Amino acid sequence: MPWSRSVRAQADNLREQAGRLRASADAVTLLGAEGTALRQRILTHADRAETAARSLERAAESLLGHEAVLAALARKRRESGGATRIG
Repeated sequence: MPWSRSVRAQADNLREQAGRLRASADAVTLLGAEGTALRQRILTHADRAETAARSLERAAESLLGHEAVLAALARKRRESGGATRIG
């Protein structure tokens, strides 16, 4: 499995987690300042999860580009009769 796919899966998991956190914040029944503080803390975690997911998406895109270059180099090496394994 390419690394970019694994990183993208982690980003998807974080987005799902952020959604669950937002649903949890909506479900808080505690009233007053304590309820507000708890909801805000949960929403802050959801925001952080979404920010991390966006960062992982950017990393996955970058990795995908690198993987394409490495695949092209490996293909060229095979076609030219070069070594198939390094190390």
